[in-house]
Amino acid sequence: MSYKKNILLGLAIIGIAVFTSSCKNPLAEMVKLANQQDLNVDPNPLELHGGEVGFTMSAKLPVAMMKKGTKYSLEISYVGTDVSKIAENTPMEGIPGGKVTVGAIGFDGDKYQDQAEDPKVSKDFSFAYEDQYANGGLIVKGIATKIKNNKSKEFGPVPMKVADGRFVKGVSLTSLLLKSPVDGVNPTTGESPFAYGAHNFEGPKDEFLEIPVFFEQGSSAISPSTANNKATMDMISELFKDTEVAPFSATGVSSHSPEGSESINTGLAESRAAALENQFKRMLALFKYDKDKVSEFTFNFEKRSLGQTVPEFRQLVDASSLSEEQKAEAKEILGRDGDFVENAQELQNKPYYSTLFNEVYPKMRYAKTQVKKPGAVKGLPEMSAMVKKMQAGELEADQMTEQEFLYVAANTPDLDERLAILMTAAKNYQTWKVHNNIGATLLDIALLKNDMSKVDPAIEQFTASMGKRETGEAAYNMAMAYSMKGDDAKMEEFLNKAVQLGSDNNPEVTKLIKGAAGYLKFKEAKRYNDGKYQEAEDILNDAAMTNPNVFNKGLAQLLNRKYDQAIASFSSAFQKNDKDAVSQYAMAIAYARKGDESNMSAALKKSCSLNNDMKAKALKDVEFDKFKTNSSFMDAIK
Repeated sequence: MSYKKNILLGLAIIGIAVFTSSCKNPLAEMVKLANQQDLNVDPNPLELHGGEVGFTMSAKLPVAMMKKGTKYSLEISYVGTDVSKIAENTPMEGIPGGKVTVGAIGFDGDKYQDQAEDPKVSKDFSFAYEDQYANGGLIVKGIATKIKNNKSKEFGPVPMKVADGRFVKGVSLTSLLLKSPVDGVNPTTGESPFAYGAHNFEGPKDEFLEIPVFFEQGSSAISPSTANNKATMDMISELFKDTEVAPFSATGVSSHSPEGSESINTGLAESRAAALENQFKRMLALFKYDKDKVSEFTFNFEKRSLGQTVPEFRQLVDASSLSEEQKAEAKEILGRDGDFVENAQELQNKPYYSTLFNEVYPKMRYAKTQVKKPGAVKGLPEMSAMVKKMQAGELEADQMTEQEFLYVAANTPDLDERLAILMTAAKNYQTWKVHNNIGATLLDIALLKNDMSKVDPAIEQFTASMGKRETGEAAYNMAMAYSMKGDDAKMEEFLNKAVQLGSDNNPEVTKLIKGAAGYLKFKEAKRYNDGKYQEAEDILNDAAMTNPNVFNKGLAQLLNRKYDQAIASFSSAFQKNDKDAVSQYAMAIAYARKGDESNMSAALKKSCSLNNDMKAKALKDVEFDKFKTNSSFMDAIK
């Protein structure tokens, strides 16, 4: 936002009467009109972005000031002193504290003297920020010069004021609220901010055995001599003989050929399903499964009625040795509406019925089920048990694959147990993933238990991981470790490396690295309106929805003057960590910029209740200057 500055540049103490009394003196004329010049600064208050305080100043002078053979310049300086306490015309060398010459705006009288409109010049300025400048302000000095003899007079310096009489003082340090991607994460949610290598465990696909038995006409007795029943019985025997089969729920189908009445066939379907179920249970008992264990094996059969056999009948007819005409007729007869039994009896009068009876009907008298082949996939409980045996020295670590170890670890919420599993894996698998995941677990423990002794061992693991293969996962975690140690330079070094390397085709890690990329893009901003904050917001829209990433998106929105969106983001960040005083503080700034005093006070009060240090911070923060004498502000920080 721009604020108009009206500035009256006084004459220097020496020579003031001379210059104001002579209308023939062009410098004197310029001085007379100096109180009509307008200055504008954007932004106001000044803001820190990327280590620099940048602003645009425009100066508009009365055209009557533009005299032939003269030039006029405004020199702008920033001093690290409360400018409200500096008297006008105090020499620069008499102003205490640090100071920096920012630059100057110049007007050439020859260029503008004949134009009708008041001349206006805009120029961008910046200076490197130092802590001593936090509570300083802008000072302006005017210099009128005759070009011919280079004679000049200085006016000022004077502190700059805004239109309502307030001084231009202080620098907004809101951009420094930026969080590292690990700052503000609430570890108690179980949501890790660290990048784990994907386990990639899928295991062999489930293998199923289809177990059918066939029956003689009108019978539900399982005879080894019928069809291929003997081989089927041998297969069931082998299934349970050497491996303890985990209890299962099997589904199947029990069917019949279409001759006979509905009641007879329904009974056959029921009894044939029971026969196959009993065959399984006899086999279980034979191999010494106890009764309780046997009861855990369940079977659910679809018992087909007469009408339900038609689709299968048609398929089997098509595969038979009947002629095409016979096939068509047989399918048409059995598929008619009306009494199914009558239709089936009509088929019995056809000359090709014996072919149906010998080739089609025997294949419809069956019960069959599917059973998962034992030992095809190790379940999580089985693998966890194997790890415990390895830790007890009862089993070698090579009995599980790296993927299986990583899978068990990923599904173990207890961090100490997860670390133990990964350390067991490391006995046989010295891979980048194992080292990286050990380090990530150590950082999770450090964060959850506030145990910073785990950070350096984690860095050792990430170093070992990077030695095996440079990955975005390990680089990102290294950055997080250095952030936890307070080493921002190392953190940013490895964040850049993580962004460069990307993830190992891991969507979750990709989102974490997006958070790093958004953080780095934010740091590139030199002005609030140079587009970098918008780029950072766009990147963070795709980042992991952690507290710091959501907060940083809100901060980019705030500095990009998108206050309502910023407030929504800060609210979301606070929901992810309800102890986060910084999110409430930033929300208070957004409300302050909107002029919403009530909500500003409420957010600031909440922030100060969560962190007492926010009281002193708010008292010095120029973002709240226009509220500092109000009771709402004083109540918020009391």
